[in-house]
Amino acid sequence: MGKLKDIKGIARTSAILIAVIIIIIAAVGVYYVVYYEPAPGEPFKIAVVSDVGGRGDLSFNDMAFKGGEEAEEDFNVHMVEIISTVEADYVPNLEIGAKDENVSLIVGVGFLLSDALADVARRYPDKNFVGIDTTAQLVIQDDYPNEYPLPNLMDIWYEEHKGSALVGALGAMLAAYWQHSYIGVVLGMEIPVLWKFEIGYKWGCDWAINWLATNHPELDVGIVATPKKERVLWTYTGTFSDITKGYQAAKPMYEKGALAVYNVAGPLGLGINQAVEEIADQYNLVYGPPFWIGVDANQDWINPGFVIASMMKRVDLGVYYATELVREGIFRDTVTDTNGAITLGVGTEVAGDLKEGISVSTLSDLDEFIAMGERAEQLTGTEVLPMEPAQIRTKVQEMRDDVPDWIWDGIEELEEDIRSGDVEVPVALTQDVVDSWRDVFG
Repeated sequence: MGKLKDIKGIARTSAILIAVIIIIIAAVGVYYVVYYEPAPGEPFKIAVVSDVGGRGDLSFNDMAFKGGEEAEEDFNVHMVEIISTVEADYVPNLEIGAKDENVSLIVGVGFLLSDALADVARRYPDKNFVGIDTTAQLVIQDDYPNEYPLPNLMDIWYEEHKGSALVGALGAMLAAYWQHSYIGVVLGMEIPVLWKFEIGYKWGCDWAINWLATNHPELDVGIVATPKKERVLWTYTGTFSDITKGYQAAKPMYEKGALAVYNVAGPLGLGINQAVEEIADQYNLVYGPPFWIGVDANQDWINPGFVIASMMKRVDLGVYYATELVREGIFRDTVTDTNGAITLGVGTEVAGDLKEGISVSTLSDLDEFIAMGERAEQLTGTEVLPMEPAQIRTKVQEMRDDVPDWIWDGIEELEEDIRSGDVEVPVALTQDVVDSWRDVFG
């Protein structure tokens, strides 16, 4: 089986004590803010503010808290968890972290916190703020151009389009091999970051069809015979919390003949999983197809044998890297150097160091995500893991071994071509660009 690249651990580095004097020119005059960076080994706090999915979503929010937990272990910090239940919680929750004199970094998790982060970061210039998937610095640029980039604010972005292309290609190759006519994707709210997932996934499917024509022309039925605009079934549910809508969106896709459905809606993956379980029970299946594809975390353990792979968007590493920058005393220098936005993806660097954040799940990273399920059990008081960890590993291994090696090798080939720049996955961030690609792929 082709070995997909794992996210590597990052080296622990020492920090330095700095004092930064920020001179802010305001309408009322000039005032000074003294920013204090914790000394090496000196404990400080980070505050992680969730999006409305909260703890236990097994993907986006849980990944952020996982990163905070790992930062606690490596950087002598303490994480404060602040849960948002509605959008009105964003500003007051960020303020809770900002008002704590021992908190040096406040992390907002999710695109919808962009405006709130820009607001609170302006009012608390002595604190550092990070947003995962946010466009807070663009809010500053539009509304307060003289303050852009705000020196205490960083957006962390991901190359979701590249990871989605990889699993889109995987789904299409599997569909061709098992002679299914479609693959599917269930998305949450229609926001720019999810357009990247959608178009990347559709592009990956198209890449695979072209690759198959050259490398496996004997596969001439199923998805390879489906018109280009009909190969990918897709829907936006408008929610990241209503699991029932995940089921309602996925079930008709499977009934139509989709081999795999990609979860791009966080906890709605549990609804997709329910649809798969019903089919498995109906036909007494031990392994897929049908499959579903996980997102953000390695979700392969949720239903081993039926989650073929996951597009891992390492939100945990975003939180970890941000804490590392604060600990090293280079957070604000990095903001200056990057105009307040860094990108984690395939072959990406931050401050001269390799910092990746996108990959397709592998067997070697399964254990740490089984541990996430165990943690969710502790938090919710309900059973989460479907079976013992050893059984999960065995079933995932057997499922992957049932897939021909040439499929895994093909995905590895695409990953290397993306990393080298030999192929370019389109990035869709505006309505015009999304519409133009929908004209191509449906």
